[in-house]
This record gives sequence, C-alpha cells and structure tokens, in this order.
Amino acid sequence: MSETNPAELAAKFINYTSRHIFLTGKAGTGKTTFLRNLIALTHKKAVIVAPTGIAAINAAGVTIHSLFQLPFGTYLPKQPASGDSHFNQQYNTPKSIVRHLQMNMTKRRIFIDLELLIIDEVSMLRADLLDAIDMVLRYVRKNNSNFGGVQVLFIGDLHQLPPVVRNNEWGLLSEFYQSAYFFDAHALQHNPPVYIELEKVYRQSDDVFISLLNNLRNNTVTEQDVALLKTYYREDFKPGSKDKYITLTTHNQRADAMNKQSLSALKAPSRFYTAQVDDEFSESAYPAEHSLELKIGAQVMFIKNDPTPEKRYFNGKIATVVKLSAEEIEVETEGLKERIVLEKYTWKNIRYTTDQVTHEIKEEVIGKFIQYPIKLAWAITVHKSQGLTFDKAIIDIGNAFAPGQIYVALSRLRSLDGLILTSQISGSGIMQDPNVSMFSRNKVASEILTEQIKSESDVFLKNYLLKCFDLTNLDNYVYEHVHSYTKDLNKSAKQKHHKWAQALLKSLSEQKANANKFLTQIQRLCVDKSEAGFQTLLERTVAAERYFNPLLKAMSKNIFDRMELVKQEKQITAFLTELMEMESLFYEQYKNIRKATALLKATMEGKEFTRNDVMALLDEAQRELDMKKVIGLSNTLDFTAKKKAPARIKKATDKAPKEDTKTLTLALLNQGMTPQEIAMERKMVIGTIEGHLAHYIALQEIPAHKAISKGKLNAILKAIKELKTLQMNAIRTHLGRDYTFGEIKIGVAAHIAEGD
Repeated sequence: MSETNPAELAAKFINYTSRHIFLTGKAGTGKTTFLRNLIALTHKKAVIVAPTGIAAINAAGVTIHSLFQLPFGTYLPKQPASGDSHFNQQYNTPKSIVRHLQMNMTKRRIFIDLELLIIDEVSMLRADLLDAIDMVLRYVRKNNSNFGGVQVLFIGDLHQLPPVVRNNEWGLLSEFYQSAYFFDAHALQHNPPVYIELEKVYRQSDDVFISLLNNLRNNTVTEQDVALLKTYYREDFKPGSKDKYITLTTHNQRADAMNKQSLSALKAPSRFYTAQVDDEFSESAYPAEHSLELKIGAQVMFIKNDPTPEKRYFNGKIATVVKLSAEEIEVETEGLKERIVLEKYTWKNIRYTTDQVTHEIKEEVIGKFIQYPIKLAWAITVHKSQGLTFDKAIIDIGNAFAPGQIYVALSRLRSLDGLILTSQISGSGIMQDPNVSMFSRNKVASEILTEQIKSESDVFLKNYLLKCFDLTNLDNYVYEHVHSYTKDLNKSAKQKHHKWAQALLKSLSEQKANANKFLTQIQRLCVDKSEAGFQTLLERTVAAERYFNPLLKAMSKNIFDRMELVKQEKQITAFLTELMEMESLFYEQYKNIRKATALLKATMEGKEFTRNDVMALLDEAQRELDMKKVIGLSNTLDFTAKKKAPARIKKATDKAPKEDTKTLTLALLNQGMTPQEIAMERKMVIGTIEGHLAHYIALQEIPAHKAISKGKLNAILKAIKELKTLQMNAIRTHLGRDYTFGEIKIGVAAHIAEGD
C-alpha cells in the first residue's frame, strides 16, 4: 500500500499520534468501511457516537446525548451578556450540566479509560454540542486538557446535510460562535484536527460526472456544468411502472405521499409485516418501518447491504415485490432480475460498558429491532438517502432548502445515465456554505502529512510511556482512600482496615518514588533518536516492566484478599465498592505498562500494533477467578446508581433479625473456650469455627494465638513468606497433612492483619 494512501495515513494518525482527525471524503469514498475496519483493529479504547438516533444505530454506536448525559437544546460555554437576545430562551451552561450529571462507576470508568472518541455524521454536529462534550470529558476525567486528554476522530462530509439551528437559537449562539459547524467549536480553536480526505470514488466511474460533483463541492460550478445539468431536465417526466426510478425530494411529506399514492394504485391486496422490538429501542431511532405495508408489484429498495458472501444486493438497490405470504417476502432485483427470498435483519441498540475482568470498553446489546431490510422506494428524501446508491433517480429539489442538497442528491447516483431532473436547479441549492469552503482549505498534501506522522509519533510514544509508568494518580487515589477512614469505630465499618490501607499506601509510595526516577530516564533516553538510542530505551522499558508489574500484581492481589476477608461483614457494600474501584486502578496501571512496552517494541520493529495484540498480552484466568469471588458476594456489590428503597414498616409478625453466627463464636472464645470446645458446644465442625475466628483475626479484633498454637502459627507464616502465596492448597502441600485448612486460614488472616 502506498505511503501516501489517505486511509492508511488516517489510521496511522489515529493509532500512533494523539492528534484529532477530521476524516472526510466525497459520497462513496469508503468512510463507513474505514470506520468498521478501524474499530476492529485499533489498539486504543474507543467508542462511537453520532448526533441522531438513526445515525448512531447505523454506525453501531450510541447518541451523543445518551453517552454524555447532555440535555437537548442550546449549550453556551458561559453565561450570555445581558440583553434581549436570550430573553425567555432555554439554554444550558457548564454549571447546569454538571449539576445534573449522575454517572455511576461503570460510566465514569468508560470516560476515564477512553482513548479515542469517534463522532460519525459530523456534518450534523453543532459547535455548541461539541463544546459540551469537551466540558464533560474535562470534568469527569479531572483533566483540563483538550477533551480531557481524549483523541477525537470526526467522520463525515461537510458538503452534505448541515447542523440544524433555529433562528432564535442562533441569536444566542452567534454571541459565541462564528458558525454552527463543529469546526468552529471553542475546543478546536487551538487544537484543530488534521484534515484527511478519502479521494478514490467507489460509487462513480464516469469522469465527467465526478468532475461535476467536485465542482459542486468546491463552489466552482462552471457554465458548462450548468448547461450539462440542463440537458437532464424533463419537467413532466412520468416513469413507467417497469422503469424502476426512485424520486429524491426535499420534504418527508412529499416522499410519503408519493409512496402511498403509488402503493394505492396497485390492485393487489396489502400485507403487513410488523417489526419485532426487543427491550430498549427508541421509536425515534427505528431504522425501518415498524409496520411495513407491501403489495405484489410494489417498488422497494434495500436499506442494508447483503450480509451473506453472495452480496446479492446493496444499500439502495431497487427491487420489485413478486411474492408475499404471511412468513415470506420474495423480490426481483433491478437489472439482473435475480429473485431473492428475504430474511429479516437485526439492528442492535447498544450501550457501552466495561468488561469486569479485562476492563476493556465493550458493547452491550440493550435492544433489538428485527424487520425485513426494505422500504417502499418510489420516493425518498435527500436527507434519508445519505449512504444509499441508485442506478436511476428522478431528482425533484427545485426548492432545495439547504446549501449542498443538490450535491447530496446527485452523488447518490452511479452515473449521469440514470439522472432525470424534474425541476430547475436554483443557485442557492448549488452554492455550498462559505464556512465549509473556508475550513476545507486546511487540507494539506499527503506528503506533508507523512512527514508530520514521523515527528508526532515520536512525541506520542514518549508521552505514552510517561503516562503508563506514572504512578501519581494511583498514589493520589490510595492516599485519598486512606484519609477517608473515620476514627469512630461505631460510625465506620471500614475503620478496622485502616492499618491495612496505610501499609498499602506506604508500599505504593515507595514504588512511586522509583517510578519517578524511571520517568526522568524516559525523558533523557527519548532525546536520542538513533537506532541505538531506541534500543536502549526499549531495554530500560522492558526492565522497568519486569520490576513494577509483579509489585502491582501483588498489590492488586492484596486488595482482593482484603475483600475476601471483609465480605461477610454487615453494611460494607460501600467499602467493598471502594476497594473494587481501587483494585481496578492497580490493574489498569499494570495493563498500561504492559501495553506501553509492547507498543514501543512493535514501533521499533515496524509492525502494526492492534487490538488483538493488546488482548494477547493479558492472562485473565486468575483474575477472572478473583473477580467472580468478589462479584458473586450474594449480589453485595452493585456498581449502578440506585435509589434507596423506602423503609418498610415492621409488622408484628416479622421475625427478629437472626444473630450473626460468627458473633456467637467470638463470644464463646472470649468466655475462655477453645475452638474445639466451641465446635462441640455449637455442634459445628471445627473448620467452620476456625473460619469464624479467622474473620476476627483479620480485623485485628483477636490475636491469632487465641485460635491456634504459636508453633503452628509461626510455621504457616514462614510458609507464606517462602512460597509468596496465600493459596491454601499450596501452603498445605508444603506443610503436610498435620495442618488443617481451618488452621491455614487462620494463619493467612494473621498474615494479612500484620499488613505484610
């Protein structure tokens, strides 16, 4: 592949720099294909959003408003000046949005881990909405960098449909913005995106037609272009029933009326096919008709590409209904006259969440829309034709109401051979918005971009190493955790674990000091750009990973062990949630160090670094076991925000709360009974009693020697230090069968209580 291929350049900018990217291209240049390939391959944690529900469903993403919890309406970066322009108008400001943000742990985790935000159909994205995104990311990530340090990829064609702004809204927005387009957002004024255009047109092959479309895009329409268009003008053209033309018009009402009229003209009886809607799927985002009315002879078009290897149809291909039954629709395609028995298609409504084991951002299907992927196709609006391809089209847009609509309509066609114009083209419809033309001048030659990547990738790699080996945020979090304990034992169930938390912080702070020394080394080593310099950097990075990651894993295991010990206490849900979140930060630091080392190595070897390479770095088996133990605590942990249930009035028939069985064991021990005597008294096995006592030993409420002989205790503690494990099977194998699992559990509890 050529080094100057725009798609390859865009992928390299995304994967190996931190620059924002604007990826554009004429209709049919492969923007959607690029997006799907990118999501499958990028090593960065990414999410896809779009301005509307339908655009989000088509892009396999979510809406901007749902992900960022933004209210609909105008957003102003600050309070407007006093005057009449905002009188009686609703608008949002940073303060009003922050006041209503209610993000649970999962949503915050997505934003904190996010590396790449992809915004599709960016032509419809308003500048004020982009600034609201910037504000939320800065706020949640506690990072005042542009977009909170997240890289943004903007995908779309600005020569298509513009953002919608009402006159009264522009009265407010004009005080802050030069135009409503996304590129005039404040967030991009000092960090403009790299402008990359996909130029190879896959939809059209006619050079004359391509030249016409280019001139329409660039506001350089010539007299010859206008004369050419006039040759396709046929005011009273009425297609025959077998001609298979589709009419493109500007308004929904006209398109709907033409489809209903044409369907009514068919004498065959109607059949109705109702979509299956599962779980959450907003009606405004339905990608097809919920109730699809068809007749034999109806002209339809496909609204999805054929997912089978045969590729019998594409998005926008025209067909005719030839057979209908309660369970089957058969159509005959235009051109080859191929008959196809349709299968239903499933559109998915997703939300983003984080995998509880890997902490990777993943898609969770929350709703499905299942329907035949066709719609009536005698007419369609220009707006809804985006992304479609037609062989024949009647274009009736003499009343084009937005700049660029004629370009959008014409670009749906494969060639001029299938074009019919039933209205004269007005000048306002031909002209593009001058703001868009001005912004398009930011495009530079691919050769310059290639050179830019080389320098920016070096900066990205250095900054990535510095970020991944920096333990400051982790240290700050644990420091705040330690200082969140209260001194009053009666008010805080977690206070009993204060000594343990202090020991964890002490250990982490020591490693942070070592990490800071390595950060200084990275700065120094990155100055040498020679092959030998990079080799030294790699060697030092590998050594640093071998040093820090075992320590981070040990601390992560320490937190899991603590959760295992405290999980049976009452009213500790909040504390367990804190520990869970803290452990996730240790694990994320471990992952980042692994990934940084692998990314550096792949870069030096000239290899691509992909999502699969990231997943191959991680051995998740043990972590999955640890997570299952914690998450399976009788549903103790719940990471979603829930309202507290109202208190229930106690009835006379309600039973008294059952006394905690561990407290009975503790009371008998304090009365002077041995564990064996307690077991006999309570008619329980000795192992259960030893488990009760281990609980209180870990909490430092009783000394271990009250539950086990000093000789056995010392032997178990010695074995733990020698084996460097808390796994009871391994310890018992080492010590022999003279030691019971209950005794070993007591020894492990004593080890944890000491904070070792």
